[in-house]
This record gives sequence, structure tokens and C-alpha cells, in this order.
Amino acid sequence: MKSFLHYIAKDIIEKYGNDLSHIALVFPNKRAALFLNEELAQCSDKPVWAPNYLTISDLFRRYSSLTVGDPIKLVCELYKTYTEVTGKDETLDHFYDWGRLLISDFDDVDKNMADAKMVFSNIANIHEFDDISYLSEEQKDILKSFFGNFSDDHNSKLKELFLSLWNKLGEIYAGFRERLSKQHIAYEGMLYRDVVDEQTIKVEHDKYIFVGFNVLQRVEQHLFSFLKSEGVAEFYWDYDFHYVSRNNGNIPNEAGKYISQYIKTLGDSLSEELRGEAYNNFRKQKDISFVKAKTENIQARFVSEWLRQDGRYKDGRRTAVVMCDEGLLTGIMYAIPEEVENINITTGYPLSQAPVSSFVSQLLDLQTIGLRTDNGFRISFIRSLLTHPFTKYLSAKASELLKELQVKRILYPKNEELWADNSLKALFQPMDSNLKLMQWLLNILKNIAGKNEDVLFVESVFNMYTLINRIKGLVEAGELDVDRITIQKLLKQHIAATSIPFHGEPAIGIQIMGVLETRNLDFDHVLLLSCNEGNMPKGIRDSSFIPYSI
Repeated sequence: MKSFLHYIAKDIIEKYGNDLSHIALVFPNKRAALFLNEELAQCSDKPVWAPNYLTISDLFRRYSSLTVGDPIKLVCELYKTYTEVTGKDETLDHFYDWGRLLISDFDDVDKNMADAKMVFSNIANIHEFDDISYLSEEQKDILKSFFGNFSDDHNSKLKELFLSLWNKLGEIYAGFRERLSKQHIAYEGMLYRDVVDEQTIKVEHDKYIFVGFNVLQRVEQHLFSFLKSEGVAEFYWDYDFHYVSRNNGNIPNEAGKYISQYIKTLGDSLSEELRGEAYNNFRKQKDISFVKAKTENIQARFVSEWLRQDGRYKDGRRTAVVMCDEGLLTGIMYAIPEEVENINITTGYPLSQAPVSSFVSQLLDLQTIGLRTDNGFRISFIRSLLTHPFTKYLSAKASELLKELQVKRILYPKNEELWADNSLKALFQPMDSNLKLMQWLLNILKNIAGKNEDVLFVESVFNMYTLINRIKGLVEAGELDVDRITIQKLLKQHIAATSIPFHGEPAIGIQIMGVLETRNLDFDHVLLLSCNEGNMPKGIRDSSFIPYSI
């Protein structure tokens, strides 16, 4: 089967020749660029000067003097704006979670080029009603659903608190953007919008070729339209005739709604000659099987059997294992048959699944819920830490200390009783500030860093050290003034969002990837795992301060 990227490569070579150095190819993500590079080489019988490969995020950032700020710092800066505007003395601990939610709302406002004054004015006005007789029944139902947590009393404390924030949202939004601009940082939507509003786009290439985009944010539409008006933009869409409008203008399938609109306004650059082949795959014969599995573990184990069937593993990169639930990765890695020589894992290894994550979690538990009022440590948390495999890298006497505690049945050990050597003395020290806690964690990670040469061990410890060091920097600068429990929660959230990248040649071997990484790519064999409700499509938690109707 010829892939979508094969037709793109063929069309580009025919139109622009072998010297593509003056062209920029822009993708939704990085993965497709590697595969297109291979296709360009195969479509030409001569050497090819490669084009410039960019993601849409790279393109926006190239035209902005701002940089996207650290997520924790952004919330801290929003907190400062919030306290200045509202005059409230709420703690950062209480503010943090809904501060992240508020930044997400601001990001949506900016990426959709919404009039912020109107949006936040509407929000404030909608919730100041006493008489709602002017609303339709549908609007009343929407508001009733949105206010599900409110009591019937219009003067309830909860409603008063919400109103006090909503009335200030416009001012908070403007003040937050101004504060970030002075520091030359931004959240992503702010950076994108500033590029479009300030018209800082400079045409640096003869052509910008946009490949495989689907639903476009309003800021992206503005960027695309500007470059098209300058005569330097081309667009290739990854779709099928089954989904797009026919000559009569009807849309045969809802999934083709946006693609149909973009083809009309921005055009389709693929030559007429190639469209008949590239966009007519839906009607071709396919072999599709549904396999039921009672557990996630059984699904992971099935990978081995599936790869061996009909020698699928021999087709290398033409074979893909797609995880709708990326938590299956560890099980899949152990299920790869020995015959498979090369694999490419697109998603990276979740830091939360590395042993160093549970080690750091136990260290934090020791210094929070494991700390007694007399600054001693609770025996259950001491035992858990001493039995962790990483503790042996700190001290050879960890096992002896654990046996001694068990034999003597010591329930309330004094700290001095735990200090079998200097390493254990450093380990069992109560930390009385967040800064000391962060430095304590960093010192422990330093001490275990060189104790194992396994690549995953080294990379996971390095990534964990980097993450904690970032938080320590914010604490040290006075930006992150929160209690111990909030620090622990923040660290766990960021560990959950961090992946350890795998190194290798991405265009070789069986591809193991998440759903989003499959964009623009085609395979001869696809195993779609965990294709359950809530995973495919991914369940949406639409938490927002902005009512959906607005």
C-alpha cells in the first residue's frame, strides 16, 4: 500500500525538483517529518536537498519574542495577578488547582481569537441575574446544569464566591498577560495570538507547505490565510473522498465537516492525477478483526501472538501497535517476541512507571504523612523505604537495619536509632522547609545516580533530578510558597506528565505509538489496543469557568 506521505513526496518532487532547501514543510507533530524524509529519498533517483521541517508550534514560536513559561511559574504569576486584582488573601495552596484551570480557559480564549472583553463581560452578566424570565427554557436548563452545585438560595456563599471571581475575570486576564509580557514569557495561546495580532510573521521561505492538518484553531486559520494571501502557502490534507463534500455541496459524513471547509477556503495542493489514488482508500478491501480481552494484561500479551501471525513483525515500520491507553506500554515491551530486531517507541517511557518514581513518592511520604509530631518517623513508612530496591544504592546496611527493627519490634524509633551509617543518617533527617526538602531529594538522587549503568535507570534518575531541580528553583526564588502537601501533589502531577524519550532510528522497526502519533502515517498492519469507551475516543473532562453556551 502506498502511503499518504508517499503521494505528498511524489507531488513535491514533481513540482519543486530536488532542491527543496528553500521550502518549509509544516506538520502537526514531528513524527511525520521523519517518514516524509524517507519518502522523498525514495521518490527521487538523484540526491535531494532536504526541506526545512517544522511543527506548527515551532512556526509560531519562531515569530515571537516570547517563550512559553514553565507551567508552575505561570500559575504562580497568575496567583500574584489574582491577589492584586481581587484583594483576597487566599493561599497559593488553595488557588493552584483552579489557577491551572483558569490558564486553560485563557488559552482557549486566545487560540480561538475570542474577544476577551465580551466573553468575560457575558460571564459576569449572566450570573448577576435576579429575574431569568427572559431566558428560553433551553438556556435555563443550560444554566441550571452549570449551577448544579448551587443551592436555591441566590445569596448562597458558593455563588457569592463564584460571582466575585467572574466579575474580575476580564481584569485578571488583562493583568496576567501584561505581567507575563514584561517577563517575556507566555502561555501557548497567548504566544500564538500575539504572533497573529502583532503581525510579526516574516516570510523566510519561498514556500510553506502545510501537511495533514485537520481541525484548525482560529489562530492557525489566520496564519494560514495570511501566508496564502502572500502566495507562499500550499496545503495537503489527509482525508478520503468518503468524508468530503461532493459536487452538490453536501457533506456525506460529519467527520469531513472541517476538511471540506478548509479545502474550499485554502485549496488542496495535491495534483488531480494523484488524488484519485491517495484519497480513495475507504472503498478498498480490508481485513478487520475484533478480539475481546477480559483484562489489560491479556491485551498486552496478545501483541506477541499478533506480531507472529503471518510474519507481521518482518514488515518492520509497516506494522504499528497503537495504544489507546498508553499505560499498556510496559506490558507491551515485555511481550515483544525475540525475533523482532528493531522497535520504535514513539510515546517515550512514562516516568511515573519507572522505579525512581515510587522511590521519590516514598521519600515524600516519609517527610509528610510519615513524620511524627516529635520529628521522628512512623515505623510503617520507615519499613517501606528500607524495602525499596533503590535504598540499597544508598546504604549496604539498609537490610540489616530493617531486620533489627523487625526483631526488636520497635514501633517508635528515635532518629538516632536509624543512623546505622552516614548515608542512613542523611536519609532519616526531618526537613523543616520546602527548600530543604527539595535539596534533600536532589542529594539522594545524586548519591544513587552512578550506582547502576542500566540505561533506563540512568535516564529516569536524570529526568527526575531535572524535574525536582525546576521546582527547587521556583521555591528558592520565592515563587512557589505552598505547604508540604501541595509540593508533593505538584511533583506527582509533573511526574505523571513526563516521559523518558527513547533514542534510536524512528523510521526503522515496528512502531509502538499513541493515537495522536499516528497522524499522517499509514501502515499495512495495525493493532489497536484498549479500544474501549472512554479510550477511543478519549473521554473529555470539560472543566471550565466559562459556560459552554458562551
